[in-house]
Amino acid sequence: MIKSLKAQMLKLGLNPKKEGLIILIVDVILIASAVALFLIFKEVIYSLICLGVTFLFDLLFLSRYSRAIDAKNIENLQEFATLFGYFRIFIHNGYSVYSALKELIVFANEDLKSSLQKLLSDIDNDKSVQPFIDFAKGFNEIIVEEMMISIYQLIDDGEQSDYLMQFELIFDKFSDLLYQRYLRGKDSKLGTIGSAPLIGSCFLIIVLTIGIISVIGELINGI
Repeated sequence: MIKSLKAQMLKLGLNPKKEGLIILIVDVILIASAVALFLIFKEVIYSLICLGVTFLFDLLFLSRYSRAIDAKNIENLQEFATLFGYFRIFIHNGYSVYSALKELIVFANEDLKSSLQKLLSDIDNDKSVQPFIDFAKGFNEIIVEEMMISIYQLIDDGEQSDYLMQFELIFDKFSDLLYQRYLRGKDSKLGTIGSAPLIGSCFLIIVLTIGIISVIGELINGI
């Protein structure tokens, strides 16, 4: 668990020590507040609320890494779709595979610019399909790997190759899948927004229930 979180932080360019320090400081403040409230009011409910807030903070703070990585992956996939739409245009206009890939660097974001530069460097040193497969692994999508293999197969024949049609079919399928994923993501966000009031209501009910139990306990003790 800890190793996984650390790997996620590093992937996002965050400092694990700094992130851990933020969690520690906030948790100490909230737990100290829970103890102080209990000592002041002699009521468990206030302490439980503080502890509940501590748990929610930790959960939301730590889960944001995976959400950020997912968002970054989706952004890179969308960028990939845009760039290789340009790639198809370059190939149709007589560019070689290497030249077309080189042209994409101008339009790429920082992440993909670095990946494309590494791909070109690897191609210079290795004329096999391996550099294309290594590039595709950065997207964790089988269809991207299939597309990069079809691009490698274009090297000898360019736009006259039968593999161009294969590349275009895979690219169109990839674009459709990406759009469907976008729609599912949009529906998921709407569902999350819709469930937020329900979650808030449940939390309020729990707090009120604890409060009522506390009041009843005091009445019983008073009797």
